[in-house]
Amino acid sequence: MKTQAIAAISTPRSAALSALWAILDAQDLDDSRTESTRVMVGARLASLSSAGACKLLKRGISSQAIGPLGDYLGLGKGMIAEYLDLDRSTANRKAAKGQLLPMHSAESVLRLLELGQMAADTFETDDEASAWLRRPHPMLEGDSPLELAKTSFGAQRVKDILIAIRYGGVV
Repeated sequence: MKTQAIAAISTPRSAALSALWAILDAQDLDDSRTESTRVMVGARLASLSSAGACKLLKRGISSQAIGPLGDYLGLGKGMIAEYLDLDRSTANRKAAKGQLLPMHSAESVLRLLELGQMAADTFETDDEASAWLRRPHPMLEGDSPLELAKTSFGAQRVKDILIAIRYGGVV
């Protein structure tokens, strides 16, 4: 019974991740490029290569990705818009029109996706990973990992902490 409950809890995150990748992949006109963009292990994203990320960013990321990204991270669209450095009404307008995100917001989508996966790989459950990303952390001066990840330097600091947690290293 406990296994069924865990599967039911992780299903929305898995569905959101699948929906997010469907949006990212749908923009790709050449199916052969999709395989080089990401490496899947089971249903999980193992890594997003820098070459793959560059291709995605060059092509552009649809604002339709905001909803599934929020579902994956357990956040509302308003919070995701804030983490992407977008005004809520701008994000809603772009999503309604199916417009591409500005480059800085598109980079943030990939950054948050990567951190979400690193946290999922570090903690025992997706719920623990999601909660850790949203909770203020003393090593981040009281900011949450997602808050700090608004910049690439902040995201690197979060990655360093996740690696230390996972492998028992020093931060």
